[in-house]
Amino acid sequence: MMRSLRMGATLRWTTTLAASLALSCAGAPFPRETRATNGRTDDPWLDGTQCAVDAPDDVGLHIEDLAPGSGKPVGRGETVRVHYTAQLADGTTVHNTRDGGPPIEIIIGSTKMICGFERALLGMRAGGERRVQVPWRVAFGEGGRPPDVQPKADLVFVVELFLPADVVSNPGSGPPVNPMMGPRRQ
Repeated sequence: MMRSLRMGATLRWTTTLAASLALSCAGAPFPRETRATNGRTDDPWLDGTQCAVDAPDDVGLHIEDLAPGSGKPVGRGETVRVHYTAQLADGTTVHNTRDGGPPIEIIIGSTKMICGFERALLGMRAGGERRVQVPWRVAFGEGGRPPDVQPKADLVFVVELFLPADVVSNPGSGPPVNPMMGPRRQ
């Protein structure tokens, strides 16, 4: 019986230690290994002209960080998970990824998407939320995206960056959440 009690105490101590380590490391920068197999192609709404390799970093975006996030800032070549809402300048919502389920995965610089959205992600941190005004030249351009986005239409994106895509989440459990940031605001 005494041996059984010691084993139970050891098991509880080990479980507590593992949980403590997981929480203490949660605010640390996450490894962000880029793997092409992470790229999802189920959100064609963002398809558009990618940023040219020699395009300047400042493409005229107006960025407002709503929540700063934590960890290492996102850079080119990294794989991230995001949810976003796309709106016209008058506030009309034209696309919302939350309607389609889990966050989409993007390889910054490799996933084919409009230049302004890719640039909006640079510098974000896991758990962060950002509101970005994207000029039409780096959105859908002169042609727009009929029928929802008229020619030469500026867009506003509200983007949430979740844990990097190399952190596994349980399918069907909803989007991964940074434990240091708490649940997503409604």
